[in-house]
Amino acid sequence: MWLFGEAGVYAFSPDGSEQRSHVPSSQVCENPETYTGPSYRYCRFSDIVSDGKKYVWAGTSRAESPISVFDIDSGSLVGTFESCKGPNDLEYHALRDEVWVRCSDLDANATDPTHLDVFSASNPSGQIKTDILLKDRAIEDGLSSTGYSVIHHTLGDVGYLADDSNPNLFKIDLSNKEIVDMIPLLPVVHGLYEAAYSPLNGHIFVRALMCCTCGSAMADVMSCGRNDALGYPVSPITGKSAGLKNVTGLCGRSCAGKEGVDSIGVYEFDTKAGVVVGTHVLGEGIGGDPYPSPDGSECRDILYLY
Repeated sequence: MWLFGEAGVYAFSPDGSEQRSHVPSSQVCENPETYTGPSYRYCRFSDIVSDGKKYVWAGTSRAESPISVFDIDSGSLVGTFESCKGPNDLEYHALRDEVWVRCSDLDANATDPTHLDVFSASNPSGQIKTDILLKDRAIEDGLSSTGYSVIHHTLGDVGYLADDSNPNLFKIDLSNKEIVDMIPLLPVVHGLYEAAYSPLNGHIFVRALMCCTCGSAMADVMSCGRNDALGYPVSPITGKSAGLKNVTGLCGRSCAGKEGVDSIGVYEFDTKAGVVVGTHVLGEGIGGDPYPSPDGSECRDILYLY
């Protein structure tokens, strides 16, 4: 059992009764004496994945070398490694023996900027070049791309990526490391976010993000954000102003969980047929984040308000 937090990384016996190792935050995160960022971001871990054989991999908030690798038996820190910036989702591909890293930011100084990186699971220091950018003019404009990935050995040499401000599901060739298709999920929404995968039926479940109006008693939400934010022009397809163009509002997670707005919920996409086979909402009629059962036989929506 592993515990990742502000104090560093702890490894315990499977029943949690015995602490076997502790890597302090000063080794796995930035030096606390020189760290200048907000306190809530210090020593944050975005995602954890293991190959089940040799290593445990963690995405961190470090500005440099944000991927930390630990020995699965001893709990010791193997090293920290460079990857794309802002890693928020890690996936292990068992047949390819690779760890794929979905990132939200771009390094303007990088030779090969990318939103999806990959490591050899057996050789973390091995360099594997990728060049996968999810938005037009991403290099010139420095656009971020927040979202999740679906990479699993039952999908073979393809994977899928979601972006929180794009309604398309991106299909990736893992061998050539390039985008091979952009699949529009219908009905079209603002963007796609949290994703889950069932290896039993080959279906992807991905959260739909909507747009909503803000700033008045007649809007979907009263406030447009902190510090008297003004909102921006949106064209919502649901909610009180459905069908109107360029009204003041917000898009994305700011509209999650809002009754009458977050009504598409979760898409269910059949990777074999290449089509959406259904949408799912909670009993309250609003969307939630999809979470699969350990064996992939079920996928449940859980309400998570941002």
